[in-house]
Parts: sequence; structure tokens; C-alpha cells
Amino acid sequence: MQAFRIALKELEDKGFRTGVEILGSINFGIVEPSSDIDCILLHYCDLHKDECPEYCPNFLYEAEEIKTSLRKRLKDENLKVEFLDCINLRMVERALESGHLKEHEVLRRLLFYRTIGRPVNRPLFIPYCEKLEENEEYIKEILEWGSEALQSYLGTSRHRFSFNKYNERIESSGLQLPLGLKEELASYLEQGEKIP
Repeated sequence: MQAFRIALKELEDKGFRTGVEILGSINFGIVEPSSDIDCILLHYCDLHKDECPEYCPNFLYEAEEIKTSLRKRLKDENLKVEFLDCINLRMVERALESGHLKEHEVLRRLLFYRTIGRPVNRPLFIPYCEKLEENEEYIKEILEWGSEALQSYLGTSRHRFSFNKYNERIESSGLQLPLGLKEELASYLEQGEKIP
């Protein structure tokens, strides 16, 4: 986490205000030297009318600077850091100002990632999340959307692969799962394989 904080501070010193939500095994402390780090980048970008595309120069620069800084600080040239999504906080501001919260997917994604991630540079984006959380009707709707999004994610082969890796790491560490939990996990993985 400290390496991420330093990387973001270095970017801020260059004029790029960024935050990160870290996802995956690092949040559960189930990591190995070969583990990759999945992240969501949160930043301010004025280059586009709408959300930043994958080829956004700011996104590409910020992501590469973060990766380079992490590899240097952690002394690991093979460190795998992947940015799965990018939230342009300018779009979040515009969506909040519009008053039509339900029309803006970027707000749903922001809260979804906030729910499942570990924040770095939290003060940058948490005020937006808190403002959204004040709207109980919106939160009720986002919970329904989040459940559907999570269900879709749980059915992906990538998730099942990651879940199997976590399970193997737990067992290889010498921890014995209770029989009931093992059966529940086996059932869960079987259900995931049946989802088209």
C-alpha cells in the first residue's frame, strides 16, 4: 500500500491527481510473488467530452508511471499490475451536478469499485461516494444493479480461475477448511461452470 501511496504522490507532484482502488487477492492477504495486482484508476481528465477511452494519453501515462514506480519501489521488474477500468472524476462531478444520477453508469461503477476495492488516496474520491450514499433511493437501486453485476462477474471463467487460485493458496498454506465450507465452495464452483 505504501508503494502505491508513493507512486500517486509522485504523480501528484507532476500535476496528475489520481487515486486507485485495488481489487483481488491483495485485499485478502492471499498473495504470492507471482500474484498480479488488479486496479481501477481514478483521475481527473479534461481531454475527452465523455469517459476516457483505453487509449487516453493521461490514462496510459498515469498507469505506466504507477507501474514503473511500483516495480522500482518493490524491486520487482516482473510485477504484474493491470488497470481494469478508469473512472474520470470529471464525469463523476458532471453526473452529480446533473441531478439525474440513474442515467450515469460511471456513478454505479464508482460505488461498485468502492464496495469491493481497497482505496489508495481515498480523500480524492470519497466525497463523491459519500454524496451518493446520502441518496437512499439511489443506493437501493445501485444495490440491485451491483448484485446483478457481481452475479455476472462470478460466472466468468476469469473469476473461477482466480477463485481456484485463492482456494489452492489457502490449502497450501496449511489451513484446513471445515468440511461444510469445502462442500459449499465446491458447489459454488460447479454452479459457476454451468453459467453460460
